[in-house]
Amino acid sequence: MKTLIAGVMMTGMIASGAFAAEQVTYKYPTKAASGSSYAKYIFVSATNGTQFCKEMRGNSNDRIVAGEMLCGEDESSYAEFDPVSQTWQVKSTGSKNQCYPVFKEITCSHR
Repeated sequence: MKTLIAGVMMTGMIASGAFAAEQVTYKYPTKAASGSSYAKYIFVSATNGTQFCKEMRGNSNDRIVAGEMLCGEDESSYAEFDPVSQTWQVKSTGSKNQCYPVFKEITCSHR
């Protein structure tokens, strides 16, 4: 019985190690957006994170599995993916004196 438990634990560790090896983390990710001459930080959303992963890793099955955020500034603009036009667009924050969540890190994995 001890051998069976040890074998199951080792198999679980190998499987989780293989999964972890497929993950890639991008720090301070940016995307070029229509209407901007330079890359912008990306607003936090599942759609934006997943699209970033698909484009960076070149596989339509890639997904965001983790992320960290930081606060963007008032009167700034950031990138947001538009699923209808399939392009990155510039979105302005306005001046509401609040935190505008943008990605600090995106971790991608093949699904």
